[in-house]
Parts: sequence; structure tokens; C-alpha cells
Amino acid sequence: MKQLLILLCFSASLVAAEPCQTLADAKWLLGHWVSKQGEQQAEETWQQISADTFEGSGQVFKEQQLTSFESLRLVAMSDSVFYLAKVTHNPLPIAFKLTECAASRLVFENAQHDFPKRIEYHLESESTLQVVVSDGAAKGFTLRFTRMTSSH
Repeated sequence: MKQLLILLCFSASLVAAEPCQTLADAKWLLGHWVSKQGEQQAEETWQQISADTFEGSGQVFKEQQLTSFESLRLVAMSDSVFYLAKVTHNPLPIAFKLTECAASRLVFENAQHDFPKRIEYHLESESTLQVVVSDGAAKGFTLRFTRMTSSH
């Protein structure tokens, strides 16, 4: 009985680890997301380019003026998934490795980066996405996005 329990736990850990190696379980992220807080609006858009690549963009508007823009990419390679963010104030993209994943949650981390060190995506419902950007401790912020549906 003990051997069966060990085998079941080992098998469960293999199943749980697999989504971290592929983008298949992250398809819920695809689409156009909008977060409004006062006069500020943040948007993220994700599209699937291939089985191993999602491309995205993030923009922040204040009083309808673009205040920041970043190019985003999710890439599955070398049995891992990476979140790549290219922002204007960094000459090269910053890579975050997918460290935790579930059917509705993705956690990316880069302990060497100044800020953020951790980016968490949590699909709360089919139309609500929470994104927590932090240093892995007390510093950070949370955005709550709503999925925009196409009008055609």
C-alpha cells in the first residue's frame, strides 16, 4: 500500500509539472484585456503565434495619452516556459521563468531582476484576470483586467 501511495504521488507530480513546459494550458490568456483605475487604463493583448509562442503587448494610458508600452512574449523552449518583457527603459528584454502553473494560474519569476521579480496571472473567471506584479514580498501592485469581446 505504501508503494502504491508513493507511485501515485510521483505520478501526480509528473502530471502537475507538465503544464509548466508548454503553452497549451495558458490559452485562457489569449485575447484583449482592459483594466481601468480612475483616469488610468491598462491594456494587455495576447495572440498565439505558434504552439510555442504567444506574442503580446501591454500599454498604459492616462487621460487617453499613452504613458508606457511593453512588448511581451511567452516562449516554450528547453522544457521551460519564459515570459519576455521588452520595455523602453531596458536595452534588452527581461526574462522571467514560469515557476508555478495550474489551469488558471501562471507565476513567472526572475530573482535577479530589480523590479519586478515575480509576475502572477490568475484567471478568476472567464472574463476576469488578476495580475500581481511584485518583488516577491511587500512591494508591488495588482491589476484586475476584464476580457474585451470582439464586436463582430
